[in-house]
Amino acid sequence: MFDRRPIYGHIRFSFYGITDTRTQPDSDGTALARLYDETRMARRFFLFENLTLPSLIHQTDRDFRTVIMSSKVMPDRYKQRLDTLAARLPGAVVEYSHHERGDLAFHKYVVEAAGHKGRGHSVHFRLDDDDALSVNYISRLREISSILSPSTHITFPTGIFLFPASATEPVGTSMMQQRFLTAIGLATVNGGGFQKNPFQMMHGNVWTRWPVVSDPGFAAHIRSQHFDNDTAVHQDRILTGLQRERASRRGTRHAATVDRRLAETFPWIDRETLDGLIARCEAVKGMSDLPSLT
Repeated sequence: MFDRRPIYGHIRFSFYGITDTRTQPDSDGTALARLYDETRMARRFFLFENLTLPSLIHQTDRDFRTVIMSSKVMPDRYKQRLDTLAARLPGAVVEYSHHERGDLAFHKYVVEAAGHKGRGHSVHFRLDDDDALSVNYISRLREISSILSPSTHITFPTGIFLFPASATEPVGTSMMQQRFLTAIGLATVNGGGFQKNPFQMMHGNVWTRWPVVSDPGFAAHIRSQHFDNDTAVHQDRILTGLQRERASRRGTRHAATVDRRLAETFPWIDRETLDGLIARCEAVKGMSDLPSLT
């Protein structure tokens, strides 16, 4: 019989450090000011509160730990809101690290998961603060990972892509997408000499170094593309093709598919509400536009 391996989720929330996004530390404070710009932060909180956090709260298997990683340099008013939101999720912890390298920031939780003498097996998945996981993601991850050896990576390529319907208007739309080794929900099995967090590798290239298992059989995630994405510069070509396809005569069929998949694995939100998040997010200009948490 296989052991019940602990599952840890890793989320970077406006982490000031070396990451795969366009915001990197610099010497003159420009990156710091851009990262903690009020409009940007308000929109990140909006999507975290309305998309990411509900998807974790509604998991059918709630036996997992979530590590939300940010930085000591984050302004206190943002820390207070993040702490309050994280308190809604059982098993969540918020860390404000002094490290500028993600592997060092997450290290103590990788060690914690390894258990006594660092010999235990554990499972770690990654999630951005503006994306979501299906309600059965943890249960599927647990089932698959229970028989896999350390260093194996698990990818869930099928999901729903939420994006602006045009390049200029904040009207949202959505459709199904498959992307092998997508970063959303990518997981690793740790154990023995392999002890890494899932942000510690280039997700698109893990197949060149380690074994990979893919589960494409369900809509595992919602990926959001909006006007404030940290990696938006890399998505223009993909986004243009999706906008064209969604506006085509096949649009009604795409909408029906999203409706069905949401009902199956995201029952806490419908397509009208999901698509509306883009416009609502764009309307947020500052922290005062967000609901009070007191």
